[in-house]
Amino acid sequence: MRAFLIILTLAALLLAGCESMGDRFSEVPPKQQVFNGEPSAISVAAVQAFKRLDFQMTHSKSVDLEAVSRIHTSAAFADSRQLTAKLHLSSVGPGKTEVELSLTEQVQSEHVGGTSQQTLRENGFFQLYFATLQQVLDENGAGGPAKKN
Repeated sequence: MRAFLIILTLAALLLAGCESMGDRFSEVPPKQQVFNGEPSAISVAAVQAFKRLDFQMTHSKSVDLEAVSRIHTSAAFADSRQLTAKLHLSSVGPGKTEVELSLTEQVQSEHVGGTSQQTLRENGFFQLYFATLQQVLDENGAGGPAKKN
């Protein structure tokens, strides 16, 4: 009987963590913001914004862009990290373009775990990128104030 209670308790503990584990493995939606301008003008400005933030373009089509950060290494943690940013542009009305940004972090470590990849839900880069994109649009005269979703 005692063994049964121990097994039942362990099962309850495992099942209690399932909801949070489901959140961890669920798809992460991209961050979105609407900008004034046509997708073609936003695309040009998006490339400039990535370059200002020291990202290298790896894929560039008119409405789908991808860029990577430099590889950041840490001797103390014996790892290296790199961000991959994916951007999708879509027209949401006359003169309005929705920008969807998703970030993935790749980590390579000499310790247990080796290499991992994780799509980020929250990161300061989202706000930094959208602000830089708006700044480039303002400088190019292509966009007015941004509307946040």
